[in-house]
Amino acid sequence: MGAALDTPARCLLCDVMTQNPVTLKCNHRFCRRCIGDLWSVSPSGPFHCPESRVDSNLHPFSEYLFWIKNDIIQSKRTKPERSNSSPVPCHYCPKTGHQQAVKTCLVCGASMCTEHLRPHLESPVFQNHTLVSPMEDISLWRCQEHQEINRIYCRQCAACVCTVCTVIGSHRDHACISIREAEKELRVNLLCCSCRMHNNNDSVVAQHNILTLLSFRLQAVLTEALDGVKQQYGAIREALDQEEQTALRCVKEEESRVLGGLEKKLCLLQGSLQSIQNGLHVLEGLADARADTRVQDQAFIMEYSRISQLTSEVGNCAGQFAPPEEVDRGRLSCLQRWTEKRLDAVVITMPGKDRDLYRLLYGTVPALDADTAHPKLQLSEANRKVAYSESPQAYADHQARFSSFPQVLASSPLQGGRWYWEVSVSVDDGRWKVGLSTAQIERKGQKDGSRLGCNSYSWCLACDKRKLEALHNKETAAVRADGLQRVGVFLDFEEGSLSFFDATPGGSLALLHSYKHSFCEPLYPALSVSKTHLTVCDLFHS
Repeated sequence: MGAALDTPARCLLCDVMTQNPVTLKCNHRFCRRCIGDLWSVSPSGPFHCPESRVDSNLHPFSEYLFWIKNDIIQSKRTKPERSNSSPVPCHYCPKTGHQQAVKTCLVCGASMCTEHLRPHLESPVFQNHTLVSPMEDISLWRCQEHQEINRIYCRQCAACVCTVCTVIGSHRDHACISIREAEKELRVNLLCCSCRMHNNNDSVVAQHNILTLLSFRLQAVLTEALDGVKQQYGAIREALDQEEQTALRCVKEEESRVLGGLEKKLCLLQGSLQSIQNGLHVLEGLADARADTRVQDQAFIMEYSRISQLTSEVGNCAGQFAPPEEVDRGRLSCLQRWTEKRLDAVVITMPGKDRDLYRLLYGTVPALDADTAHPKLQLSEANRKVAYSESPQAYADHQARFSSFPQVLASSPLQGGRWYWEVSVSVDDGRWKVGLSTAQIERKGQKDGSRLGCNSYSWCLACDKRKLEALHNKETAAVRADGLQRVGVFLDFEEGSLSFFDATPGGSLALLHSYKHSFCEPLYPALSVSKTHLTVCDLFHS
């Protein structure tokens, strides 16, 4: 047969490991049972290897045999055999001595042993019968509706169907091909999908690497900024500690000057007082003694003279002390003023004082929503600048757009916490409003419900021909600000306050007007412009 026995290998037809495979000259391997069965059905002797088909000298059933092999491999891929499953008995063997089935015919629905399988391999009648590995349940291979074997692939439904389904069934007039052609197409699609997945995987890996590197770079920048802030405040604390020691030394020097001499005098007077008390005790004793003898008289006189001299000296010592030193209150007042000045320079104790602190802690840069802008408002500079135009803009119709008043809202609301933003204004002959509103403000019509500041759910600072006023619910409050160029808006949900400031770049904030209100709903920054322009300031690049 032109074949040789070789080491154990897996048969290319039945996909079963065999200990004594037959290796053909083309190096394809089969088990002896499969290759013997296939060659035995040839009336003219051995035929070419099924794995090495050519256009000539093909065995009459070689095409059919390849279909069998593909079905076997496909069935093993879709439904792997369980190693512990019980063997399938041959349906044609007697019940008393049935053999183990080696193939199942999907057309006949029967499982057959090697002996009973021979007619399916030898007779041309069975050449259209599909043989697969032994199985008890073949329902997956049959059409559930017509109980016919599935031989057609419906492209539209992506399912295997029987021939009847394509003629009179639910898949009639659908684009259908044979299962073999479908397998080839799907394998090509699978290869293309695999290539796309590989490309996507490479793209994701590359993007992941880029983002990881960017994360490291950003982390380095942020770490450097964090270290810089800590270093600066460490230097500030060190300088303040040194300054504190200097200020305290001034107080200590004044304390030493005033209390030092006073304590020395107190010690001297305490000693003199003790001597006086001792002398008084002796004098009282002499006054009580009786003068019985002349000796006692003389002793009294001598002691009296000594005590009198001592009291005289004590009196002179007390008179020699200069008046005590007074505290230099002027020096202490100067020190107090210096510390208060330093407190103002280091600590912000009142709202509306330092612009930079508000920018850092609460700053935001609202972007204007083009879907809310009145048709005569022109947006530019990334929707941060709004200007009045006599020519209507080509805006699409939108239910959120203001139809009567030249107003526009921000795209995102402010809610919870504290927020600060600024608007560059121009006090000229035009009219403008800078404020906030809830989403409740009306967008259509000419009533007060759609005018900024003319209802209970909007607040603003308004300028009408150089006249400034705060406006809420149609109630106005006059505001004076000379040379106003920037309006700072500070919203505090926690404290329930809304404040408008005159924001001077590089300087402090001057309060223009403040509202007290319990803000329960999110608020949208809002602008109104007529014959002028307004610009939302970039707080961190200006």
